[in-house]
Amino acid sequence: ESVKRHVSEPRSRQPRGKIPKNAKYDHVKTKLDTGCSMTKYMERLEEIRKNYRYRKDEIFKRIKLTTLAQLVSTNATFMFKMLKQTLETNFIFKCKGV
Repeated sequence: ESVKRHVSEPRSRQPRGKIPKNAKYDHVKTKLDTGCSMTKYMERLEEIRKNYRYRKDEIFKRIKLTTLAQLVSTNATFMFKMLKQTLETNFIFKCKGV
C-alpha cells in the first residue's frame, strides 16, 4: 500500500454557532447595502407605524405633530440659509458695481 500522507482536517465542518450579541454595539447598524431584506422591511414598517397614521379611505399619510414640527423647522432653517446666501451675494454684486 501506498503511504497515506497525514492531512490536517479542519476542527469542525459545522459552524461554531451563533455569535453572542454585545449590548455595547446594539445601536450600531451596518453600512453595507445588501438590497431588500426582511429586517429592512420590518424596520420600515415600524417607522411608518410610529410616524404615520392611515385610514382606509385616505390617499395621504397622517403624521404626528412632532414630526410636522421637525419638518417645518428643517425647512425654515434651509430657507433662512438660502435667503442669507442670496442677500450676501446680491450685496457683494452691488458693492462691486456689477
